[in-house]
Amino acid sequence: MDKTQKIAAIVGITEAIKQYGVPSRYCPTIAIVIGAMLSYVEKPNAQGILEGIVWGASITGGYAVVKHSGQGVLGTSKTPTDALEPDDDRGI
Repeated sequence: MDKTQKIAAIVGITEAIKQYGVPSRYCPTIAIVIGAMLSYVEKPNAQGILEGIVWGASITGGYAVVKHSGQGVLGTSKTPTDALEPDDDRGI
C-alpha cells in the first residue's frame, strides 16, 4: 500500500466510524489506531506500529490545519465570544 492509499484508507475508515455516531473527540485516537493497524499489516514489527501511529497523528493534525485555514479564509471562524462545543476542533 503506497502513501496516498494509506492516507485515503485512514481518513475514509475514520469518517465511516464517525458516521456511525462516534463522537468527534474520539476520531484522532481512532485514526492513530487505524494507522497503526494498517502499518502493522505491512510491517509486523514495532517499526510498523510506530510508523502507523505517526501516519494517524499526522493526518489528524493536517485535517485540523486545513479546517482552520478554510474557516479563516471563508470568514466562518468563531468569534472569541462563542463558546466551543465539546466536538469542535479535535481533528477528523
